[in-house]
Amino acid sequence: VGNNAIKPEKTYEWDLGLEGKFFKNRLGFDLAYYHKTVKDQILQTTQAISSGANSILMNVGELESKGLELSLYGTPLETKDWRVDLRGNIAWNTNKVKKLADGVPYIQHWNKDNGAIYLRSYEGEKLGDLYAYSVATDESGNPIVDADGFYKLTDTPVKVGNVMPKYTGGFGGTVTYKNLFFDFSLDFRKGGAIFNMPYEYLMGRGSIKESLEYHTGDYTYYVDNGAVVPATTAPAGKVLYNDGVILPGVKEDGTKNDIMISNMRYANWTYNWGTEAPTRYDVSVFENSYVKVRELVLGYNFPKSITSKFACSALQLSVYARNPFYIYKNLPIFDAEATDATNWMDQAWIGGTTATTRSFGFSLRASF
Repeated sequence: VGNNAIKPEKTYEWDLGLEGKFFKNRLGFDLAYYHKTVKDQILQTTQAISSGANSILMNVGELESKGLELSLYGTPLETKDWRVDLRGNIAWNTNKVKKLADGVPYIQHWNKDNGAIYLRSYEGEKLGDLYAYSVATDESGNPIVDADGFYKLTDTPVKVGNVMPKYTGGFGGTVTYKNLFFDFSLDFRKGGAIFNMPYEYLMGRGSIKESLEYHTGDYTYYVDNGAVVPATTAPAGKVLYNDGVILPGVKEDGTKNDIMISNMRYANWTYNWGTEAPTRYDVSVFENSYVKVRELVLGYNFPKSITSKFACSALQLSVYARNPFYIYKNLPIFDAEATDATNWMDQAWIGGTTATTRSFGFSLRASF
């Protein structure tokens, strides 16, 4: 819906940079710090659909961004036949909501599955907090178990993560031996929560290997009139199941939980759709940390004695692999970059519609 009261947003920014080169340019660095304040920030915020629209553009308040970025590069080895060039960079960036407009308690960027999980930003806090229902605890921090043996959930959504990474960066290098070279580049990211929606549903259906732990349990039982009856043998006509569990925690009266439930039912009810307890989405929020090999290239630069025959000034043949594998990642099943989103709000969740690929090939480059 439109908003005739929109005012232009104003940006105030300053930067400080320092660059240095040493040892005849075999070692160098580039350091930069920035601080940016945006006043009358224009953002799309959600509103009740009963108003006639589900979102509106408005001046939400004042946002602050600041960060430190460092790049290093050097040539630690250089001989007649060998040369090693290394490069790396790392960036720390933070975004904070300094002030919100009067009457706006928080910015709600989106919610999924009828309010099961929210992406919000509160005044005085970092931009991009994820809120979801989680396990209720007593004053000592013990999880509370309901009379049905399943965890009791909080009355309102609680913060379960922030989507902004703590730092990001990359590392790479080129190793050259005569006319042969090998080039590699890696990317890394630390932190930044992400909601994995397909994981939520697939775990509940038992469709992925991560759900195997819920197919068995610590105890055996049979079912009588819908109730779990602990037993080592089942009466005639009853089936003995082996996926019985007793969830760690206390009952509402403070005593230790001793109610047995089906482990497979626990998974099916916990990993499900919507807000009906004991379904919860905090179990599908992960810190999206990773170290990824971005590209590997092995190539050969033909000598002048060969290129001169083709009237070439340079001729290069190489084979490459892009996105070949992860050295480490914290996100199960999906690629840590499995999103086609172009803004940070939609990068906070994976909807399962994007297929990521790795590619292999060769190239022949000629210069005349």
